[in-house]
Amino acid sequence: MINKNAQYTSINRRTKTMQPKLTLLFDPLCGWCYGAHSALAGIDAAFKPEWTLLPTGLFTKPQPMSAEAAAYYWQNDQRIAELTGQIFSTRYRDQILGDHTAAFDSTTATQAWIRLSAAQPKQSLAALARIQALRYRDGMPHDASTLAQIAAEFGLDAETFEKEMHTGWPDGAVAQMTQAQNLMQQYQLRGVPTLLFEDQVIPSQFLYQTQDLVAYIHSLTN
Repeated sequence: MINKNAQYTSINRRTKTMQPKLTLLFDPLCGWCYGAHSALAGIDAAFKPEWTLLPTGLFTKPQPMSAEAAAYYWQNDQRIAELTGQIFSTRYRDQILGDHTAAFDSTTATQAWIRLSAAQPKQSLAALARIQALRYRDGMPHDASTLAQIAAEFGLDAETFEKEMHTGWPDGAVAQMTQAQNLMQQYQLRGVPTLLFEDQVIPSQFLYQTQDLVAYIHSLTN
């Protein structure tokens, strides 16, 4: 029997000096992106890669929420939870999916992430994970006030952050989303999350299990 923990430790030791360049295409309202965070955190710890995170703007056009849409999202979320172990809480189901007056729209969350990432670039991946956990785990809305409290967790002033959130898209937002969309066209991608190693698309089946993703990236660095 292979000891996966020992295998992971061995890989981790061998890759400490390597720093691959990884690009993550995502949307904060993408449940599969949320599901990938454990594996992404694993490769972050193992390789200390040079990250480029790019929001695609995939869900920044508001869509109405309905009982049918909520049921579809919840069913899909349960698949993600089963595969990845990520938490999709009943509070999220009841308070977020159950609120049919709120549109399905990632605009505010994307704006918050761009601001957080610009202020704390080394925390870009962690900031994305926290913003997504706010929705899926904590069952809290992505409004300016709540997101400002997340910003405070990363060392920013909540009051200033909230005021900035009311000014619309931050500098650089269009450029980032355009770059992401160009990459999706270049590689003929249809959804997120997408992880690129240098200029190679990592097969999506590796994005949801830490051991598998670490081993796959290790194979690309040798």
